[in-house]
Amino acid sequence: MPKLVLLAEGRPANEYPLAGSSVKVGRSADNTIQLFDDSVSGHHAELTAEGNNYVLRDLGSTNGTKVNNESIPQGQPRTLTGGEVVKFGIIECRYDSEGKRPSSRPLPPVNAGVDLKTATATRPSTVFQNVSPFKKKVDKSSRVIQVIIVVLAVCALGCFGFLLWKFIQQH
Repeated sequence: MPKLVLLAEGRPANEYPLAGSSVKVGRSADNTIQLFDDSVSGHHAELTAEGNNYVLRDLGSTNGTKVNNESIPQGQPRTLTGGEVVKFGIIECRYDSEGKRPSSRPLPPVNAGVDLKTATATRPSTVFQNVSPFKKKVDKSSRVIQVIIVVLAVCALGCFGFLLWKFIQQH
């Protein structure tokens, strides 16, 4: 099945299977493929099934659509072939016509030159952190503000407790 593979720093980050005769791409929620980036228009582009391939059309996007770094004029059809890189604004995707990369290589044979007794695990990928729309950026100044707020809250509770204790003693 054909698909668009979202690329982050040149590496696959997410896959969008292309199913149906028409697939719309854009930032708005009513698109088939929703891309969360300010460079992507609300209704950016459309992919239409024609035979075994998909044809790409820019829908008048603000930042344009490119295939292999060539701009696609608004409304003009562009038939995609496997392995081509499509850019919606600054978001890069690779079009896979059959779900495989043309330059894919078979996996090495099991235990091909790997000593399982001494092999170590590799670090987990950080690719997904780079494309998350919920990036968490905590700088030192926000930490200082958080500490100040906690200290002030503790002082306020202490003062309230002291005043309450004095009030109870008087009655």
